[in-house]
Amino acid sequence: MQVKNLIRVLPWHESRVWRKRELRQIDKVILHQELGESTVENVNTYHTSVSPQNHITPKGCPHICYHYAIRKNGEIVQTNELSDITWHCKGQNTSSVGIMVVGNFSGPGYDMGTSEPTPEQMQSVEELVDFLLESLGLDNADLFGHYHFGKPACPGYVLQEWIEKKRGNLSAHLVEEKIEKSISEIQSRLNKLGYSSGKVDGIMGMKTQSAIRRFQADQHLIADGIAGPQTWSKLLNLTLQS
Repeated sequence: MQVKNLIRVLPWHESRVWRKRELRQIDKVILHQELGESTVENVNTYHTSVSPQNHITPKGCPHICYHYAIRKNGEIVQTNELSDITWHCKGQNTSSVGIMVVGNFSGPGYDMGTSEPTPEQMQSVEELVDFLLESLGLDNADLFGHYHFGKPACPGYVLQEWIEKKRGNLSAHLVEEKIEKSISEIQSRLNKLGYSSGKVDGIMGMKTQSAIRRFQADQHLIADGIAGPQTWSKLLNLTLQS
């Protein structure tokens, strides 16, 4: 795996710098999409800009807010040191590595995507994630998407499915603590409560997992997309009442 180092090549904010951490503090890797059809260089310019339109901070960020980025042609670039606490995922920055995949991909609640990850990007995502997990002593379950932390559309349907397969969460049926319920029944109850999970077809697809996460978030549960005992209990009680 080849990585191009752009840490000192991409311009920095004139005065702001990242706080630092020990690598042992890192316990997760989080994938993002750019949500645009720009370049790594342009994202860096936007993040470091001093502007009211800068959605991260009008004062400007120290640097681009990811540790790595993957271009359309699959080139992997490192944009910050792993010891830098960048601002890519609120509430998770101190303990995570952020990876941005360049592109504007459709995802839950966002059907305006103009592209999909290229085969070259998917190969590089796998290589980079495997490298980081191994070198940081992490497991596949320590891989997340931004959608796990409140941004449903990020990094899009294709990468979300890849993440869930990597984490081992996609299966024909959900089984947890001896509670077995068909996916069709879960879909039906979610639809009844207004959490559109799509067609009741018994398939645990991305739309169903997204509906489960939205329901879990509204019920103040861990939004992991798995209909375990607590989620099923809430779902059952609410649908029996309605």
